[in-house]
Amino acid sequence: MENLIHVYIDESGDLGKFGSKYFIIVAVIVKEQKILERIIKKLRQRRLKKKIKELPEIKANNSNRLIREYVLKRVKNCDCQIIATVAKKDHILDHLFKVKNKLYNYLCGILMEKISIPKYKIIITIDKKHTNTLMREDFNRYIKLKFKSEDKDLKIEIYHKPSITSNELQVVDFVAWSISRKFNSGDDFYYRIIENKIINKKDMLLWKE
Repeated sequence: MENLIHVYIDESGDLGKFGSKYFIIVAVIVKEQKILERIIKKLRQRRLKKKIKELPEIKANNSNRLIREYVLKRVKNCDCQIIATVAKKDHILDHLFKVKNKLYNYLCGILMEKISIPKYKIIITIDKKHTNTLMREDFNRYIKLKFKSEDKDLKIEIYHKPSITSNELQVVDFVAWSISRKFNSGDDFYYRIIENKIINKKDMLLWKE
């Protein structure tokens, strides 16, 4: 369908008052669903040792340099866009850390505002962070309101999936990790691989000093 986009969302860091210095939310946007799925499928078929291949989920944090580069270079060369929101946590008011689900929704809403809206339909798949149904429903309402304010006829579907069941979300994990690595560890080696795919790289850092 021509006016359809798929948006896959994952995060890196934590929303505790302490812990990581930055919290990152990333969306990878594709028109064809299988673009991201194929990256992990081919990785499993060609690159992984049997011991690693049998793992149910491939994550950047537990992978070696060869695997990280493989995934990120495929992202760099595929037909996708990346949008990121990077929040410096010492700029967040203390009381907001007590309502982490609302804070997460708010930061994700900022991310959504940067996406070019299609004329017909958007399908959002997000890593299933909430086991609480009410929290997931609250997230869905908040995000749909963000989009509906732009186009009341837009069709929106939102799916919460465990990343272990989604090759696409596993790819986004690598992207989020690479951006987190740049901001939280000062290592931009992996970030530079996918930097040119980030369409909002000049304003992905919120609340600049």
